[in-house]
Amino acid sequence: MSGTGHIRIGYHDLCRREILELVPTSAKKILDLGCGTGELGKALKKRQPCHVTGIELNKEAVEIAKKNLDICLCDNLNRYDPAFVDRKYDCIILADILEHLVQPWQVFKKFAQVLEEKGTVIASIPNIAHPWVISQLRKGLFRYELAGLLDVTHLRFFTKTTIFQMFCRAGLKITKITPWPNEKNPIQYHVTAKKPALKFREAIATVLILSHNTWSFTKQTIESIKTYTSTPHKILVIDNGSTDGTIEHLRTDATIYHIENSHNIGFASGFNVGLEVIDTPYFVICNSDIVVTQNWLKRMTEHLNEDPEKMSIGPRSNYVSGPQIVKNCTYKTFKELIDFAKRFASSNADPVTHFKRLVFFCTLFKSEVLRKVGYLDEIYEGGNYEDDDYCMRIHKKGFKCAIDNTVFIHHHGSQTFKQNKIDFAKSMEENGQRFMAKWGFKNMEEYFNYLRT
Repeated sequence: MSGTGHIRIGYHDLCRREILELVPTSAKKILDLGCGTGELGKALKKRQPCHVTGIELNKEAVEIAKKNLDICLCDNLNRYDPAFVDRKYDCIILADILEHLVQPWQVFKKFAQVLEEKGTVIASIPNIAHPWVISQLRKGLFRYELAGLLDVTHLRFFTKTTIFQMFCRAGLKITKITPWPNEKNPIQYHVTAKKPALKFREAIATVLILSHNTWSFTKQTIESIKTYTSTPHKILVIDNGSTDGTIEHLRTDATIYHIENSHNIGFASGFNVGLEVIDTPYFVICNSDIVVTQNWLKRMTEHLNEDPEKMSIGPRSNYVSGPQIVKNCTYKTFKELIDFAKRFASSNADPVTHFKRLVFFCTLFKSEVLRKVGYLDEIYEGGNYEDDDYCMRIHKKGFKCAIDNTVFIHHHGSQTFKQNKIDFAKSMEENGQRFMAKWGFKNMEEYFNYLRT
């Protein structure tokens, strides 16, 4: 018995009825990784017509599993390559196995490649953020046990957020995730995932959107990106613990990726969760309350690539501080916005203006910036000044930021603060003090003078 009160007996001969219920009854070719004695596969074959293949390391368990399954291989998942077998599966099961692997991310991504296009992945993964583990950590304890969350054979540990990150890296979208046995006692998460129905097979940019209880605006943002973005891209929404229905909508949209954080971890931490899974040459940091316009990403990418030292570029907007602002905008409807943006694109003689500071309401980056500069600084709690800070770091490394004068994007402005009744002025004041202390500015006037040089 572990400190959670959870008893685990017979690692290899459990049927796992709770996992059985998640497997689609339509699945005909099933792969059970870490199948034990094959009791789950045996129950599946009894319930529905299917061919079950198992892979298991324990030799004694394999001998029993061979009688319960169609095929059972005795092998080590850390080294096994599914490409050796010319077969794909419409359901892959990973029941309490990933935490035992040396490199679960690589193994999982490898096996995801043998999933049919409309196939399903079912996984159960222990939750290291369980209240009992947290209470032990507060006492300075992290003691391994014979069974349970801190099983002595566990090599890797996961939370809800890192589970989502792992699935994103494998090119899978989580459509259902449930704490088991219940929310008050979340010993593990049961996950159902599928391949997303992406518009572009090979994306060159990942558009990151951070949301927190702003679904009516987040929906507009997503729809505008889908409508007005011709450059091959994929959308990844990172949600900071929304309770307004955002999560339910994100799970049902098969055309995007998303990550669910359990709490509101703020702007910098929230975006860093998404930045850690970037695998495209470019990425966009994007607020959840904007409306993009035609060819926005195409133009910004072209202008960003004009100079190898240029690492980031931002558009002009109606609601933004500094030289990115466009005053006295005349549009009142979305149609008028699109027409306004078209006229604006051709009205500026100088397409690009170099400036030391960009506001990250919609900013494009070369992904190499993550290697050369790093991630957003998480000392800036909530939001504000993380963009000033990152631009400072870009310049300190000898790189450039720029403003694209041919792209206009509508920004509703500060909706996360407004919808959640967060004190914007207080956040600005506190993070401003952190910024000044970090970079050695005496006051804002000195900082503004620096920007003008």
